[in-house]
Order: sequence, then C-alpha cells, then structure tokens
Amino acid sequence: MRCGVLVETERPVRRGDREPVKHLWRKDNERNVRIYSERVALHGYDVGALGWGSRESQAERFAVLSEVGKLSGSSVLDVGCGLGDLYAWMRRKRLRVRYTGLDITPGMVDKARARFPKTQFRVCDVLDHAQPVAVHDYVLSSGIFTHRGASGFEFLEAMVRRMFDLSKQALAFNCLSGWAEEKERGEYHADPLQVISLCRKLTPRVVLRHDYHPRDFTVYLYKAART
Repeated sequence: MRCGVLVETERPVRRGDREPVKHLWRKDNERNVRIYSERVALHGYDVGALGWGSRESQAERFAVLSEVGKLSGSSVLDVGCGLGDLYAWMRRKRLRVRYTGLDITPGMVDKARARFPKTQFRVCDVLDHAQPVAVHDYVLSSGIFTHRGASGFEFLEAMVRRMFDLSKQALAFNCLSGWAEEKERGEYHADPLQVISLCRKLTPRVVLRHDYHPRDFTVYLYKAART
C-alpha cells in the first residue's frame, strides 16, 4: 500500500537532547547485546535466538523487505544481521547479491561467520561514525527496534537517517506496529504514520507496507523514482 498521509506528530530531537538520548541508546545497546547473547547461547542457530515467533513469520518479513527492489546483482547491507538468516533466505531464493552483514552482538556475528565463512559479517554500530561503513545499493534491516526503551522513536529516527545515507538506491526496514491489537510488554511499537512523517522528511518517495502481518509494518525509502 502506498501511503500519502503526512502527519506531523513526532517530537524532533533538539540539539541539547542528543547526549542524554545517546546515553540511553548505549544502555539499550548493552541490554540488547546481553539479551541476544543469552538467547544464542541457549538456542544456537534456532529462530528462537532472535526472538521471532516462527521461521515462517521471519521468512514473511524477509520476503517483504526483498520486494523493495531488484536485489539480484546489487550490493546489500543487512543492519542487524543476527545469525545471517536474511543471507541464508536470499541464497535459498537464488538472489545473487554482494552482501555485508552488521550486528552489535559479537556472539551473533561469530555464529554467522562460522555458518558462512566466505561472507562478510562485522561487529558494528552504524551510529558510531568512527566505524567506517561502505555505501551499498540497498540497505535492509529487520527487527532492530524491538527492544528499545523510552527513547525508541529517537533511536529509530537516527537509525533511519543513517541507513538511508548508506544506501544508493533504497532502504527497507520493519518495526512492530503501534496499530497492533496485541502487544508484548517491554517491546517498542512505533506509530506507522509517525514513522512515515519522519521518512517523508528524507525523501518524498516512500512506501508503507502494513498488509502482511497484524503486528508489523515495513517502510521503503527510495533515492529516486522507481522505473
């Protein structure tokens, strides 16, 4: 579904707010690393290590992300790559891409490297500009906003801006939806219209997908009009 609704509801991050908010992000990052390190130690390569309800729901999200454009023959940056499941899904679908996976959890990256030793996986926080990240044709990101605290939207805003900067053609990301009738306590659910309002500030070429899962939405941001 293409969304043409623009709603100015988000609170902008003021310059003076950035350092306290960044401190909260660092604490959230530490909590995420701890959560996923414990899960990968318990579940190994199972989908439970990532907290997805099922392999089918994970694959459904990957399929929607991949519909952002013609990925075959392109370079793809996977932000929050986890165990390399998106890359594994692309291989099964015979999508031949030049892939790089980034994640903040070292245990996840170690498992991904062991699984695909010829593929590039790195421990990296893309908001840390001291860690260089190359620009790719497409940037994809699945599930990175789930465990965020009170600064959830500010973190989402910073990540979307950074990931869009790292894309040559388009960014696709997903998030749990504030429109969901059922919400898990402790998970961050974003207002899709608030997110679209943010994205419209970066580019007028935006697509909202809220048609594939009752608790989830995906957004595509394009650098140029699609041909």
